[in-house]
Amino acid sequence: MRDFLLESEEQLDQEAFAYLKEEGLSAGLLPCSYAHYNDRIKLGFFPDGLEEFSKASADMSVEEVCAVARAVLDRIQNLEKNGVISPENVVWDVDSIYLDPQRRVFLIALPAVLPPDQQNSRIYQRRVYALMEDIFSRTEGGEAVNRQISYQKEKNFGSWDSLKEAIERRMPEEDEMLCLKSVNTPKELLFRVDHEAFLIGSDPVEANGLIEGSESVSPVHAKIGWNEINFYVCDLGSDLGTYVNDQKITPNTEVPIGSGTVLRFGDCTFTVE
Repeated sequence: MRDFLLESEEQLDQEAFAYLKEEGLSAGLLPCSYAHYNDRIKLGFFPDGLEEFSKASADMSVEEVCAVARAVLDRIQNLEKNGVISPENVVWDVDSIYLDPQRRVFLIALPAVLPPDQQNSRIYQRRVYALMEDIFSRTEGGEAVNRQISYQKEKNFGSWDSLKEAIERRMPEEDEMLCLKSVNTPKELLFRVDHEAFLIGSDPVEANGLIEGSESVSPVHAKIGWNEINFYVCDLGSDLGTYVNDQKITPNTEVPIGSGTVLRFGDCTFTVE
């Protein structure tokens, strides 16, 4: 049994308690009971017939763990949609995830009244990301998943559909290499960039990606790099600047790039594929 204490009966949310009792299991949430305990309320959760994910995960493949993580995100989306229990009331830790014999996922959510200052809080979103990172830090092969989670968190924080896609993707080919294809250079160019630093410029000695025939490109104009999370472009103090999707970037600042990004070095435009 897992038990939790509420300071008074006023903190017990009767509507949420009834929801857990009547519909909790179908929603992937453990039902609970309560009893008076020294002027407080003791909540009890009985995960009978269920296995703790923290123990079961030791024998699970990364694909199976990914399926559990996506199911956890499904539970969040259902809670956000029905509004009966706030996601803030979920116990966001690995030891509070349970699996039935069919590997269906169950969480613990407390039927407690939230203080007014927490009713519109989004603190739980940070807890969800911390939980996801904790899950995959314990999983063999989970480093690749955590890289995708970190990248998604920077780009689209709080979008659970996007996070599910990142977890499913794990280690896409675009993480291994980018291709920069020229649009308007004097001659057609194609640069293949891996995780090694790649310098763009007009200097045939210094530049890995040599752009000839354009006075708008500095000798060492910009760098394409990899920071263990995503590819980025960094302007190296060029004369006419570097642009990402028509926005001029600040010199010596790493700006994430990926498939579909449009880069411009001086007057020379490239698409990222």
